[in-house]
Amino acid sequence: MRVLGLAMRLIKPGDDLPRLILKAAEQVGGLKDEDVLVIASKVVATTQGRIRELARIRPSPRAKKIAARSGQPPEFVEIVLREASKVLAVRKDVILTIKNGLICANAGVDTSNAPRGHVVLMPAKPNQAAEELRQALMKGSGKKIGVILTDSNVKPLRLGTVGQAVGVAGLEPVADWRGKPDLYGKPLQITFRAVADQLATAAQVVMGEGNERVPIVIVRDVKIDFVEKSKRSPTISPKRCIYFHGAMFRK
Repeated sequence: MRVLGLAMRLIKPGDDLPRLILKAAEQVGGLKDEDVLVIASKVVATTQGRIRELARIRPSPRAKKIAARSGQPPEFVEIVLREASKVLAVRKDVILTIKNGLICANAGVDTSNAPRGHVVLMPAKPNQAAEELRQALMKGSGKKIGVILTDSNVKPLRLGTVGQAVGVAGLEPVADWRGKPDLYGKPLQITFRAVADQLATAAQVVMGEGNERVPIVIVRDVKIDFVEKSKRSPTISPKRCIYFHGAMFRK
């Protein structure tokens, strides 16, 4: 497996992202069949125009109350509340939320890698956005590919960020390994491989988190299942989540 970063100029709202990606892919010989493109979610959100100026936001009384607890600007908190499906907890400098079925900080609203005084949101309809990009890139290249939109995430009791797939198209995001033998021939009982998340994390090593300007990564020569429509979703219900359903969120 090879992980190939694509250097690009600063992406702006309204940019033709497929065209820019196809041009950048020339750095590695163009797209090839069964490449997986891992794309930073902020890039997609930016081209969608999902950038908000904090000075234009009028915070609600609820936002002001939560801001007093979190220490974040009320305008920022207001956007988080608008974006979040559910608020789970409020802590110093962070609001823990559910967004698009994922547990994440601040509903994915982020000031990093955004213009001063602005925030970038999560992409709208990320799976649909991934599929639209896939179709445009396959049309432009004539190659069969997969697309993953990735964002930074943190894991319980771990310091630092890893990549997480927030939108997937053209590949099976989860591989069911139940029944496959382990080293001693015993069948695996509960193992699912989070393929899309694993590739997102591998790509993030190359992307970085700051001013690297490598928002697109091509993962090449990886053995995964390429499909038109995946059989399963990488998100699960709260009742099936060992963290969410466990002691972490009990009153």
